Amino acid sequence: MKYRNFFIFMIILILISGLTSLISPILLNYWMSDAVGFTTSRIIILLGALLLSLVLQLVFIYFREKFAKNFNIKNCKSMLEKYFQLSYDKINDEGPTNLVERIAQAVNNIYAFMTGDYIKIWSSILVMSVILIIISFQSLLITTVMLLIIPINYFGYKALNKELSKRSKKLQEQCASGWQQVFSFVGQTDYLKQCATYDEIISQLSPSLNNIYGSMKDVNVFAQSASSLISSINGIVRTMVLALVVYQFASSNTSPITLVLFTIVLPMYFNNVSIITNANLSKRDMKISLDLLKEWDNCLEPDGENTIKSIDTIDFDIKELAIKGKKLSKDIKEHFEKGNVVWIKGKSGSGKSTLLKLLPKFREASTIYINGENINSITNASLRSKLDYLSQNVPIIKGTLRDNLFFNKEYSKEIENQLINEPIIASILKDKSLDDKILEGGSNLSGGEKQKIAIARALYDNVDVLILDEVTSNIDKKSSDEIFKQIMLAKNDKIIFIISHDDLPKSYATKFIEI
Repeated sequence: MKYRNFFIFMIILILISGLTSLISPILLNYWMSDAVGFTTSRIIILLGALLLSLVLQLVFIYFREKFAKNFNIKNCKSMLEKYFQLSYDKINDEGPTNLVERIAQAVNNIYAFMTGDYIKIWSSILVMSVILIIISFQSLLITTVMLLIIPINYFGYKALNKELSKRSKKLQEQCASGWQQVFSFVGQTDYLKQCATYDEIISQLSPSLNNIYGSMKDVNVFAQSASSLISSINGIVRTMVLALVVYQFASSNTSPITLVLFTIVLPMYFNNVSIITNANLSKRDMKISLDLLKEWDNCLEPDGENTIKSIDTIDFDIKELAIKGKKLSKDIKEHFEKGNVVWIKGKSGSGKSTLLKLLPKFREASTIYINGENINSITNASLRSKLDYLSQNVPIIKGTLRDNLFFNKEYSKEIENQLINEPIIASILKDKSLDDKILEGGSNLSGGEKQKIAIARALYDNVDVLILDEVTSNIDKKSSDEIFKQIMLAKNDKIIFIISHDDLPKSYATKFIEI
């Protein structure tokens, strides 16, 4: 088990904390049996025991939260690695924002149970057991009643959790699809800022919001009603026990210390009952999160076993090109080698992008051959390390211009100096520096500047295959010419595929595919 030593240490610490919290009722129970009673020194001892319990609780919180940082980071990285390996269609169907939010939720749920309730439950069992033993010396009837509270809470919350698991899964699905729709609306900043009013947009979002908050309402009504019922039973028992103690005190020669004892142990007992029942709730949340990861295991992209050091030739022998059952084209058969610049032509929706997305294995393709070897037998990592796919949607991150040039690349001062002298980057640096901040989505960059950044990254990746998917469709002719000129300088040691609705100069293309 990971972090075994930490969990052992924390369990020992919380058990010691639980024992110190029991010092007060143990002392009170002992003092009731002697003739001394309360004294100033005993009150000071009682105060010291309470303060010691408080200090140990603070120490527990300190070590737990200190550990939590690395624990959460490791879990998050592990889940992100699995996210990156999900199939292309899985990510597109459910949406990156939705999937990452579920990762964040899963990390929090695992943290809440493993570093909180999972550890505290052992202390709670100890505290409750000792309290029941202490009370048994005062009244077997009260002990029996308090003992019965445990199965009522355990089985009550177990039944509640079972039903909540079903409803929570539906809630997560409704919230995921609903917020995905909301994000798709609010992310259109340029369009939204030109709207005179937003009434129609709010109206169009209403079905999604109804699904989100309607599902929340259904779950909360059930959960809170059932929880309130169990909590009310606890409250009734607690009140009746205290009333019984007062009655016994009034009708007999019971020591006043008995009242003090029950005033301390009753809240302590029911608080620990709550910790155990809450542990069931947080365990349920963690289980839902772990089930999500198991579900992802069935959606991972396939991988090959053979590695390649270079891509020298590519062969298409595609009988039928289709996506999710929709036929797009057929009989695509061609051979490519280094030095080829291939212009992919065709009407919108004919499958040009779908075809080229098969090369980096976004989807499976059984009749594409790399160096004569079936593409499915090649590892994703070795294939993708020799290939760059550039679309009109350039990945721009929030950070500096330098951060964007070295996105997913190890920083090198030597390469930075080379990039500065490249014509396509030099044109950006006329009015920007490498330390200038780039806003989210590159909103302070032009379309041409974004594409130049992407091309610069690709050219310094030293790849064998470069795929340009409509990279010049939304930029000015001057920027387009600069980009193509830079690409042609590197064409001799690469296979270059270009999708473009614009007429590509015939001097660029050496091969054509019409689909």
